[in-house]
Order: sequence, then structure tokens, then C-alpha cells
Amino acid sequence: MIPDGFPDGFYGQGHPYGLYEEVRAEGGLVRHPSLPLWVAASHAAVHAVASDPAAYRSGDGILIDEIGKPFDTPPTIMHTDPPEHGRYRGLVAPAFRPSAMRRLEGEVRERIRALLEPVEAGRPFDVVAELAVPLPLQVICLLLGIPEDDWPRFFRWSESIVPGAAPELSDEERAALRMEAGLYLVEVSNERRAAPRDDVISQLAQAEVDGDRLTDVEMVMFLIQLLVAGNETTRHAISGGLLAFAENPDQWEAMKRPGAMPTAIEEILRWASPVVYFLRTATRPAVLVGRKVEAGDHIMLLYGSANRDPEAFGPDVDRFDVTRRPEAPGLAFGYGPHFCLGAALARMEMRLVLQELRARHGTVTVTGEPVYNGSPVVVGLRSLGLAFG
Repeated sequence: MIPDGFPDGFYGQGHPYGLYEEVRAEGGLVRHPSLPLWVAASHAAVHAVASDPAAYRSGDGILIDEIGKPFDTPPTIMHTDPPEHGRYRGLVAPAFRPSAMRRLEGEVRERIRALLEPVEAGRPFDVVAELAVPLPLQVICLLLGIPEDDWPRFFRWSESIVPGAAPELSDEERAALRMEAGLYLVEVSNERRAAPRDDVISQLAQAEVDGDRLTDVEMVMFLIQLLVAGNETTRHAISGGLLAFAENPDQWEAMKRPGAMPTAIEEILRWASPVVYFLRTATRPAVLVGRKVEAGDHIMLLYGSANRDPEAFGPDVDRFDVTRRPEAPGLAFGYGPHFCLGAALARMEMRLVLQELRARHGTVTVTGEPVYNGSPVVVGLRSLGLAFG
């Protein structure tokens, strides 16, 4: 049964997979008992909505607290719909093409090796604080061209933006950090307009949409999205994947098999599913997995539930299996026009982490109780003690 609202601590142990199973058993699409929305929990429902932006739009808000609140300008590119979404996406997409990621690979590998250098066999190692947090942050800052002295500030800004990611922050502190981030990014954008460099901020600062340069507000919109998407989700995929290996040592051994890496990365993404949900709004009446949806209805896409749907991934869906080859697409990066721009970057970082760890260590074990952030939007680990042997 879906609870009224999503109380504090609801995601304190990660995804509530038992609840997800109950919703799928009710048909995969159910009315929330107190919020003005449908909950889509089956792979079929989430995939159908994500695939059809004409029927299910993003511009009316993608988070629960945005329902009914109009935007003067889109807060992120994720709040835009075709054709506007395509024009915006085209500006930044070249920076995240697989060919661009390959050029970055050598530097990312060196950063991973530096982060892993202190790891000693048998010594407890917090993979969140010492690997999963700094690596994606370093990589996205490198892409943006941010001076290394400013990288710690970007971590705090990222934490302040994701609801629930840093519960120790008050609303006032969050607002102050977001303002600080916006002012910094406007200043850097103006500097790169005047003196472009070989980085993503310069690329956006020089870009045009329908003959017009991006405004300061649009620049901040893009850069905040890149900061959060390039940092938070990859962090939780890396740490969630390593926890899965520690809890399933046979799968760490299975990584020795030739060709195991690509399927292992997809299984980690399915298993961890860092993004809890985003909303869409129906633009017209429709029948969705057998339920009648009216124009204006909000639909919550539960990606973690869709990625544990046995109808899509088989009866052993609750088993972590790095050799899994499902026919259905995983939805950790979303689907359709809003498919994550940084997917190739995240997969590259995950692959290099696994290669470097697997080359050094034959075992991985849990040394302490995993602690989750409890965020209802991007859920993952705040700390995780592991030992490699």
C-alpha cells in the first residue's frame, strides 16, 4: 500500500522494493491515495510514458513539489519538451559523445588510480567518501573547466540542489548555497564568453539557440543540470554497484569472464537505479497499461521499480547477475528524448573503476553498515565501508 505522502526516512534504507512489488501487483499504475498523481511502477508503464513526450510532457514539473507551480523559465533542460528540448540538447550533446569520452579516458583512469593508491588489502575503505564522491566530481569539473581549488564548493552546491541529499542543511542554507552556485556560474560563463577555452562552459557560452546566445539564466540552467547529473547519479551507481559485489562475491569472481564488463555495467545500473522518480503530465486522454488517464494527470515514473519488474527482466529479477542479458532496456538513465546526456560518461567511469579494482583485488567485503542518504529523488549511499583483498 502506498503511504500518504513520502515521510522523512521513507528512503532511509534505499529503494522500498517490497512496496514497488505491491504496486506492480495492482497493475503497475495506481492512483496515489493523497497526492494528485498516478504512480507508474511497471516497466511497461514507465517505458510507455518516457517514450512519448507528445502525450506526456515535462514542462509542468518533474518533481512532486513542482505540481501546480508555473515556471518563468525552465529550471533545467529536463523541464523542457520538444522542440525546445531538442534545440537545447543539441548545444551540449557534442561534449558527451562516445568519441569525446574516449579522449577523456586516459585522464579519468589516472584520477582513479590516484584515488585507489591508499587502498590496502584488508583495510576498511569508505568507497563513498574516498572514491564514489570525488571521482565523478573531479570528472565533471574537468569537463566544465573549473579550477581545482573550487571543486569542494561544487560538491556542496550539488548536495544542496538534490532534495534530501544533505539533510543536515536547513532550507536557508540550501537557498544560500544555490544562490552562491548561480552567481559563480554566471561569472565564469561571462569570463568564457570573453576568453573561450577548450571546455563545456566555453562551448555553451559561445553557443546560439535560434540565433540568440544563451542568457545568464539559461547558462545556469544548463550548468546546474550538468553538475548534478554528472555527479550525483554516477556516485550512487559506483557505490551501489560495489555494495552489490560485496554482497554477491560470486559475481565479483564472474567479472573474470571475457566480455563480462558491458553486461556488468548494465546490471549495476539496473540494480542501483539512483534516480527514484520524475513526473510527466498527460497532454490528452489516454489508456496506459489498461488504466484511463485524463489530460492534466500527473504520472510518477518509478525507475527503480521498473528496473525490478520480472515481466521485463525475468523471474530472478531480485538476483544481482553480471551476465544478465535482458531484452527490455534498463531505465536507470531514463528513456526517449530525456535519456541521460551523460550516460556514456557514467558508463566509462564505472568501467574504469571496475577494471582498476578487479586488476588489484580478488575479493571485496562489507566492513560496516551501509548508510543511505534517504533522498526521495536521487537515492544512494552516504557511506559504505568495504575491504578489498
